Amino acid sequence: MRNVFSLVIKSLIIGALGSLLFGCKKDDTEKAQPKTVADLIKEDSKFSIFQAALTRANLSDALKATNLTVFVPDDAAFQAAGYANAAAVSALPITTAETIVNYHILNGKVAIADIPAGTNTSVQTKGGQSAYITKTTSGSVATVSINGAKVTLADVQGANGIVHVIDRLLVPPASSMLATIQADPANFSLVLAAVNRAATVNPTLALVLGGTSGSTQLLTVFLPDNAALTAYGLKDLATINAANPTTLSGVLSYHVTTGLLFSSQLQAGQLATLNGTNRVTIAVNTSGVATVKGNKNTSASTIKRANILTTNGIIHVIDQVLIP
Repeated sequence: MRNVFSLVIKSLIIGALGSLLFGCKKDDTEKAQPKTVADLIKEDSKFSIFQAALTRANLSDALKATNLTVFVPDDAAFQAAGYANAAAVSALPITTAETIVNYHILNGKVAIADIPAGTNTSVQTKGGQSAYITKTTSGSVATVSINGAKVTLADVQGANGIVHVIDRLLVPPASSMLATIQADPANFSLVLAAVNRAATVNPTLALVLGGTSGSTQLLTVFLPDNAALTAYGLKDLATINAANPTTLSGVLSYHVTTGLLFSSQLQAGQLATLNGTNRVTIAVNTSGVATVKGNKNTSASTIKRANILTTNGIIHVIDQVLIP
């Protein structure tokens, strides 16, 4: 009887130990499972606002799909764009949150090493709009930006993709330059009136700004706001409509240059414009902040709002009219 009892006790002990060992092995296996891109974002407190945008857009599960690259703005980047906290993005319309999130996602894994060197290489985002990646190298060190937003932490590997952390929120282009100007009369009603007046002798200018000139050439525009036009002397519609349209055309074309130039890509030197041989002068201070000066301006203009991306180029809002 004792032998039988002993055998029973031994069997129970062995079974318990086996279960314990098996359970530990299972737990270890579960812990070893690589995290998805969705997990990496959710578990890092620096991305709480982006996570809130994902939730609002109902796209959290989308980041569990395979082969993704996500450029993730940290909370400081959202705050710099005017979103103070998670509640601010949670109050957005769902479609707006979806558009913003999808603009930060590329289909396919794209490591830094996979990006070719070059300026403003166009890539298509998950939302269908174009974004522009720039890669420069110095020795073995690569610097990468997208729409002028710098990659501050690269190649964070997830089970289903790659995360690159960026220092600025990416805003997808919604419309052409001209439509963007038309949509903000509080700031740009006077420059719009000036464009319309100039178009009576130079209709190409309005077509170029509207992205309907037949050219696929992207532009950069240094756009004076209403305060700048007023200081220049074009204080109201009556004054603008009385101005010489040829003169207006020359002045406005002096604010436009071909190619994309995000604010971080502005370099000291002279920049050609659509105004013939007249060039503007770019200066960059020790903090990397650029100013723009016209030939006959007594002082340089500062950029009040940078990197407004449109479907046909970039707008930088400036505080003076540039005089050729």
